[in-house]
Amino acid sequence: MTRICIALNTKSWDEARKTINLLRGEVELFKVGLPLYLGKGKEEVSALIRDGIKVFLDLKLNDIPSVVSLSLEEIPKVEILTVHGIGGYEMVKWAVKKREDIKIAVVSLMTSISEDWALGVFKRGVKGLISNIARISSEAGAWGLVAPGKFARFVRKNFKSLKLVIPGVRIERSKDDHIFATDIFEVKRWLDKDDVLVLGREITESYDPLGKLRRVKEEIG
Repeated sequence: MTRICIALNTKSWDEARKTINLLRGEVELFKVGLPLYLGKGKEEVSALIRDGIKVFLDLKLNDIPSVVSLSLEEIPKVEILTVHGIGGYEMVKWAVKKREDIKIAVVSLMTSISEDWALGVFKRGVKGLISNIARISSEAGAWGLVAPGKFARFVRKNFKSLKLVIPGVRIERSKDDHIFATDIFEVKRWLDKDDVLVLGREITESYDPLGKLRRVKEEIG
C-alpha cells in the first residue's frame, strides 16, 4: 500500500506529540515543516527518531550548493528531506551526495502556485516547470519528486526512477490555499507502495482523526 504521511501543521511540539501519539498505530511517517522545526526542532526530531517515529522533514532547502551542503551536516537522520528544485541541478546533486543516508525529495511546485504565476516568473507553464525539475532531479540521483497529484501520471510515465510525494491530498474538497489540491480517488491509480501521500488538516482537525485515517487507508487499499 502507498505510504501515508501525516502533516503536523502546527508550531507547537505539545500539539504535534498529541497527534503522533494518537495516530502512530496507523501510520509510521509524520511530516515536520519549517514552523515546527524552528527553535528546538533538531532536538525534538532526534527524540522522535529514537522513539521509532519516521520523520519527513519538509524544509525545502534552497541556496547555493555549498550552503545547502553545509546545512545538511546539522540535519538528523530523518527518513525523507526536501530541497527545492529551483535551486538547480548542482544543488540537488550536492544534497544527494552529502546525505546518502536520507531520501532526498525535490520540491517541483508548491500547491499554492498558479499557472499565471509560473508563466509570469518562469516563462513556462506549470507542467513545463515540473518537467524540468523532474528531469534535473532524476539526473542528480534524487530519491523522489514532490508534485501535485494532477501531474502524478505525467511524472510516473516520464521519470520512472523518481518516487512520488503527493501533497495537498483531499478526501473532501474544501476551500484553502492549495490551488493544486489532490483528490485521493483520482491519484491513487498512479501510485505504488514506495510513494507517499501527505494528508494534513483534513485528518488532524477532524472530529474523529483516527476513524477518518482508517477510512482513507481502506480507500487506497
